[in-house]
Amino acid sequence: MFQLFIANLALLTAFMFLSSRLLRNHERKPFLPVKLRLVIGGVHGLFGILLMFFSVRVDGTTILDFRQISIIAAAHFGGIYASAVTGLIIATGRIAMFGVNPSSLTAATTATLLGFISGIIAMRITEYWKKWLISIAASIGVITSSLFFLLGWQSWRVNLYFIAIILCGGLFVAYLIRYLSDANRLVYQLEESEAKYRRSFTLQEAIFRSATGVAIIFIDPAGITKVFNPGAERMFGIPVDEAIGRRVPGTIVDPEAFALRKQELQRQLGRPVEDLEVFVAGLSEGKGHEQEWTFVRRGGERMYVHLMLSEVREREDRLLGYLAIIVDRTESKRAEETMMQANRMLEQLSRRDGLTGAANRRAFDEFLDAAWATAAMYSQSLSVIMLDIDCFKAYNDTYGHQGGDACLKQVAGVLQRVVGSMDGLAARYGGEEFVVILTACGRVQAAGVAESIRREVEALRIRHIGSSVSEYVTVSVGAASAIPYAGLSPLELVGMADKALYRAKQEGRNRSESYQPGS
Repeated sequence: MFQLFIANLALLTAFMFLSSRLLRNHERKPFLPVKLRLVIGGVHGLFGILLMFFSVRVDGTTILDFRQISIIAAAHFGGIYASAVTGLIIATGRIAMFGVNPSSLTAATTATLLGFISGIIAMRITEYWKKWLISIAASIGVITSSLFFLLGWQSWRVNLYFIAIILCGGLFVAYLIRYLSDANRLVYQLEESEAKYRRSFTLQEAIFRSATGVAIIFIDPAGITKVFNPGAERMFGIPVDEAIGRRVPGTIVDPEAFALRKQELQRQLGRPVEDLEVFVAGLSEGKGHEQEWTFVRRGGERMYVHLMLSEVREREDRLLGYLAIIVDRTESKRAEETMMQANRMLEQLSRRDGLTGAANRRAFDEFLDAAWATAAMYSQSLSVIMLDIDCFKAYNDTYGHQGGDACLKQVAGVLQRVVGSMDGLAARYGGEEFVVILTACGRVQAAGVAESIRREVEALRIRHIGSSVSEYVTVSVGAASAIPYAGLSPLELVGMADKALYRAKQEGRNRSESYQPGS
């Protein structure tokens, strides 16, 4: 009897080990295909029939073996589909092997019933040991009931053997499957980790080799080059065999730029520094550092680069070296400089009147605010001069808009000549009206400048047959001066000059007037 149970247990162990290995790739999947579940049930059912060949006979028709464990294992691997198929196959095999009799029919019924019960338990309970213990308990309950049905009270001795066999065998198989599952998971994780490492290494190698537009250099803590990728070869024109083993400053760095940075760092630190320290001084606590450098290609050609430098350390924080990623920014640097020049030109143009070349209203407003703030800070006088071309509408009607444009340009030229030697700004205020700002300029000086402008315009002797003032183009000029104080604004100063201009027009035009308080 004992030898048959050992044979049953040996077969069960071997089969569970084989099942676990075959199904290890499916253990991580939450749902298995129905077809696979049916195959699992069929295989476990055939194995249950095999166990019956090594069963222990109680009498001519009653046998004891581990086939119930095969049903529970099928439920574990494949759910109710697998356990139901296993139970049905074992039931069929039991009748086929021992014929149609009460014992076979009862055993077949219990196998079928246990198949469905184990499947339902596997579906409803997810915690591993709880599922197995309840399944084992259900198996004990179903089989002992069937034995009692067959043998009556005389079944107690057989039930004791059966309970001991199923309990020990069930716990052993549960532990074995759990152990094999854990082993499979560890193997899977190891394989996954190895595959991940291979993919990572392959990807890094591909990036390293394919990054022909980026220089990747690795140097050891002493500054000796250990890695020099194809991108670095192409960027600096240095073969990898020549670069490896050499110090970086002597390989690719512009000597003049390097010397200047070294001197500056020594001045900041107040001590001599090593060549490598010039690069790595900005690194701290493993953080990367970005710098702009001037490097050289083989042949002496300079180039502007963007250097990204970072430390490379082992887990125990031992410094292995420094990784440098270098991007050539020579062309982009030139493009940036060209763009900056263009922006400066656009900025200047945005503050110039497109017709006369004088400053426009925007430039005037900005200059006035800045000059007002400066004058307020130093208690200096600030002057504003406004002028208007006399009878300009008539000039346009007589000589056309092209003639009017030419006239405006000449008047603007006068303003720029007069104001050019002074600290101020001449601007077109709108239409035929111009304005001048003079910093650190008092009332008397402003009145003199206003009169100079009037005379200079008249001296142009631009014919104006439509004027009611003179046969030549003339201007009316108003000037105002003030030292900024609380309660006075820049716009009020402009308003004072405008009032003086208005008075000049009222007094007959072609004259200059200064603002008088209370006028």
